[in-house]
Amino acid sequence: MDHEALNLSRRKLIFNYISQYPGTYLREMEKILSLSIGDLQYHLQQLEKAELIAAHDDGRRKRYFARDVCIPDREVLSVIQLRTPRHIVLFLLDHPNARFREILGEFRFTKGALSFHLKKLTQAEIITSVKIETEVCYRVKDELRIRQVLVTYRAGFLDEAVSGFVDLWTRV
Repeated sequence: MDHEALNLSRRKLIFNYISQYPGTYLREMEKILSLSIGDLQYHLQQLEKAELIAAHDDGRRKRYFARDVCIPDREVLSVIQLRTPRHIVLFLLDHPNARFREILGEFRFTKGALSFHLKKLTQAEIITSVKIETEVCYRVKDELRIRQVLVTYRAGFLDEAVSGFVDLWTRV
């Protein structure tokens, strides 16, 4: 991309990182790119002003995306950028209508931690729950959309579980 705002090497470095890893956040970039917070904030503001990137506040962090990432994808990526919710989603894609205890057994979380993550995923409308007999079961709400997000932004996840899932799903 040839844009005047990208004439500075640091700014171009930041933009390229955000393009490669959509949903990255300030502290992550500080560590990976070895830039100071102040320097990063300045260049991020300039990239936003030039409308090359957009920020999305997920309630915990301000995450950054290249402008070509659509808003619904930004919302999904903001949640599944975190390893634990992402792995729960991958599990539910392979095990639709999994019961709470099945998910708990797979991940060895405390009940409270699992409830927290399931609530966040439900609030983000990534998963849904339904009561079957006496138990609550969970499934991915829009499997096709979530699969497409995982495939499209696969390179942004440094995660073998995503790579394995995408490889398997794209072969089918």
